[in-house]
Amino acid sequence: MDFERLLAEVDDRIIKAVTNSTYTMSPPTRSIYAPENLDPKIKVVVPITAPVRNLLPRVEGFGQVATWRKLTSTLNPGVGYGTGIAMGFADAGQPNQTTQSYSLVTAPYKNLGRDVEIGRQALASNRGGSLEDMREDQEMVKTIEVLQGEDNMILNGSVANNALEFDGLEAWITTNSGTSAGYETSSGIAVYARTVYNAGSENPQYFVANPRQGQALADNLQGTGSIQRIVVDEQGNATGGVRMDKIVNPVTGTLIQFVPSRYSQAWGYLLTVSDVSGQNWLEVEDLDPLSVYDVPTANHSLISRVYETSVLKVIAENFQMKVGGYLTT
Repeated sequence: MDFERLLAEVDDRIIKAVTNSTYTMSPPTRSIYAPENLDPKIKVVVPITAPVRNLLPRVEGFGQVATWRKLTSTLNPGVGYGTGIAMGFADAGQPNQTTQSYSLVTAPYKNLGRDVEIGRQALASNRGGSLEDMREDQEMVKTIEVLQGEDNMILNGSVANNALEFDGLEAWITTNSGTSAGYETSSGIAVYARTVYNAGSENPQYFVANPRQGQALADNLQGTGSIQRIVVDEQGNATGGVRMDKIVNPVTGTLIQFVPSRYSQAWGYLLTVSDVSGQNWLEVEDLDPLSVYDVPTANHSLISRVYETSVLKVIAENFQMKVGGYLTT
């Protein structure tokens, strides 16, 4: 980097950190930089690093808390002959009225983040090198850590256990809950699909479980004899093993994608994220998207904070299914 340009950048940073009224450095009360949105930079690492975060839609938040109407009942079209809630009505008459049950939910946004600090020895040893390259490398490492932390909180967050967290799926889903014999099968997931179908969800899209359950699903499929474990090409090279990617929903014929998660522990989740019309039933609301900014400090160091301010919104809790009792090994 050109020395004069580097010197100009340092002068500019010092000016931004100085309180003009007293002409003194005031790091504790002044931030040198505005936050930089990291979302465009992380789209490559998110699908594998944070698969659960990746499958949820994100919306912009505002205010101090997120507020939404949570659907707590199924639709009521009138079932069977002679019911008291008939769909038909007479000419010039009035249709029967039904109502859905909603509960007004408010949840405060929670901060997730990690700090990157480069000390004076690192600064001195990097003299003549690119300081920005060093910072960007460490910031990316911490960004991945924040992504994984959010993945964990989306599943296991609990306000009851930690007031600094938002509630995750394990805390939210209470209507449809079951137990497993230890290892999951495609037939078992079909049973869960039937459960959410009866609650009004025709299109559950994802089944989230620990990696051992992914292996169990693959073993279950191979046990049917419908897939060859080893494929040999023309040169004699063998490719072995299978991975369960999608499971056919026998109720509606849609596909349910298996999503492995290192944080799901003994729980599995059949999730209806949205329907075919685009209505979201699960989403994350961001007051501040994943960003990085410089933290003012009086120490002989540079500190960057990777953070976001978000909350998980479960809009139709009865369209989701939670299953416990899975083995992890």
